[in-house]
Amino acid sequence: YNTTTHPHTHTHLHNPLTINMDEPDESDPGLAGLSPEFQAMIGGMQGHAASFQKLLERRSAQLSKSGGKKKDDEVYLESYAELDIHEDMLKDGPRVKSYQEAIEFYGPRWKDQNISVVDVGAGTGLLSIFCAKAGASKVHAVEASRLAYFTRQIAEANTAPGTVEVHEVRAEDLDLGQDVKVDVVVSEWMGYFLFFENMLPSVLSVRDRYLKPDGLMLPSSCRLYLAPLEDSAWRSSKLGFWKNVSGIDMSALVPLAEATACEKPLHRQVPADGLLSTPIEIGQWDLKTVKESALKKFEAPLSFKIEGGRRLDGFASWFDCTFGEAPRLLSTAPTEELTHWRQTAFYFRTPLEGGGGVDVTGTVTVEQHEDFSRGYRVTFDLQAPGRKSRLETFELR
Repeated sequence: YNTTTHPHTHTHLHNPLTINMDEPDESDPGLAGLSPEFQAMIGGMQGHAASFQKLLERRSAQLSKSGGKKKDDEVYLESYAELDIHEDMLKDGPRVKSYQEAIEFYGPRWKDQNISVVDVGAGTGLLSIFCAKAGASKVHAVEASRLAYFTRQIAEANTAPGTVEVHEVRAEDLDLGQDVKVDVVVSEWMGYFLFFENMLPSVLSVRDRYLKPDGLMLPSSCRLYLAPLEDSAWRSSKLGFWKNVSGIDMSALVPLAEATACEKPLHRQVPADGLLSTPIEIGQWDLKTVKESALKKFEAPLSFKIEGGRRLDGFASWFDCTFGEAPRLLSTAPTEELTHWRQTAFYFRTPLEGGGGVDVTGTVTVEQHEDFSRGYRVTFDLQAPGRKSRLETFELR
């Protein structure tokens, strides 16, 4: 984002005794002809003007960043007013079943207990209705997009009057009253690579203000995994393809294909038999206690072996979520039933050949994007004996 400077801020003062600034006056000695006191006054004013200019520039940068985040939020919320994204999520069997079974597990405990729930990012109201049907006496469905108009109608058609109350506000702006506390905060906040879209801070804002100390978070914990990946089919279809296009050699396009196909992470189903090691857990978060600061940057060590004859094309990532005591795990692993999240794949432009077998060590660093407030940057720093170090960076935005 561009910052705006103020070209009309004066960083010097003209001599008020000069009558015509367009005509040179060789007899004018400049500042040297003025008294020391007057020179000091002008110097001080110059210093104040320069300081003011810096202040304006800093303020402008802050406004630009704040405006950028507001724009990110507007685009994000507007995207959830479109029906197709909700259709994809509602047709995701493992996703729907995991939440439904977890909520139904707690249902017997909620009966006649005056249980209250906040559903953050309610969308079509599915989770809110699940909670109401399971026994919650009051559900606050928070939906900031224009879809909230329809969420009210869906809730009214499927629950007892007054059970589900729809709040068309951002989660951060939800106001239930100063003394109101709830028993459960439920949300389907997870994005690609778990954190893309950065919705979790909105959920935590509701948790911190309204959840009872002994309250329940659904999901209650989540883990993020990586595994080294060999994906010959993908590399052949996206890169090898150009070497023979209907009998024509277009190899000249391979560098361009590498630059575009490997520029960003891809959300796709990766082959489970292409995983070169057991999954590496790079983060685990307890949603009852995690702080927003812990989401801004984290890193984890990497250590695995590429067996002889295999090749490292990049990394595959996925996540899973638990629901407290409920015996249900929502997993997006390539070995499990496919979800709308699929997996997130980070493909290197140049693969790392295993040769006769090589041990690889390094780190992965995940940090919130400095310009796109709902995105992340993922950096792999890898070392292998006898090989050049590899530094591969990808942006989720």
